[in-house]
This record gives sequence, structure tokens and C-alpha cells, in this order.
Amino acid sequence: MKIQMTRTIQGSLDGVTVKELVGGLQYETVEGARGDRLARYHIGKGDAILAPAAIEPLAPQPDAPLISLARPKKSK
Repeated sequence: MKIQMTRTIQGSLDGVTVKELVGGLQYETVEGARGDRLARYHIGKGDAILAPAAIEPLAPQPDAPLISLARPKKSK
């Protein structure tokens, strides 16, 4: 099961080896019931979330209008 750490902790992804799991990074636990239990444990403690699915970027749309993000100037 793939998880994304919400904070940095000392933890395990296989139930044997303890290492630093860095907040913001994604990790894959071992396959099987043990990996699922470890992932649910980290999620239950609030140390991780289920990793968001990889999203492919959209291709640029040549006919799309440009939008200005600048704020309009205030008139006096």
C-alpha cells in the first residue's frame, strides 16, 4: 500500500527495519497483510495519508483564452 507521510518520524515499512520516514515523501509498504497493517497504523496515528494517485498533467490547449491573474488597479 502506498502512503504519503504527513510528518517525519522513525518508522517501518516492512515491520522489521526502522528508518526515518520523511514528511511529504511517498513510500510503498511491503506487499500483503503486514504491509496493509503497517500503512493503516501510520495513517491511524496521523503520521501518513493514502498516497494520492499520480495525475498526468494536462496537455496545453492552443485555443484556450489567456487569463490574467493580476489584480485590477484601484481607482482613486
